[in-house]
Amino acid sequence: MKSFFKTLIFCALPALVVFGCERQFPTTPGAVSSDYYPIIQTANAWTIPAAPANGSVVTLELVFNSYSPIRAINLLQVTNRTVSGVVTRDTVISTTFMYQPAFSVIKGGDTLLMNFTVRPVTRPTGTTVTQQLIGEIVNQNGLFKRRASGTFTPPAM
Repeated sequence: MKSFFKTLIFCALPALVVFGCERQFPTTPGAVSSDYYPIIQTANAWTIPAAPANGSVVTLELVFNSYSPIRAINLLQVTNRTVSGVVTRDTVISTTFMYQPAFSVIKGGDTLLMNFTVRPVTRPTGTTVTQQLIGEIVNQNGLFKRRASGTFTPPAM
């Protein structure tokens, strides 16, 4: 019985020391990381009519948080053209917004209403055209996040 307790103590004690300690990661005291991505909330719907009329204005509400300073907020317009099963994609910055604090306590983040005016797109015969809108938050450190709307068919030119 005495050897049982002796064996238990010699085996259990090192196991408690090894598994009972919290692992410490090496850090530099006082170093602050600026590698934070912005956060885009997706609780609100981004709905666009399937075929909006020429000149109609689509308003998208972007709710976001950022721990790093924001460099720019972009609204990207992506145009997909499909000809004989081959898709080409053009992406352009439709609008750039400068950051202005607009924190909403109810929504828990900065809120920005982005307006996009629907314009006609040329369509050669046999070409299908769809578009998509993407909201983009770019931090000063170059890190960014995007949120995309569903696709819609712009009016023909």
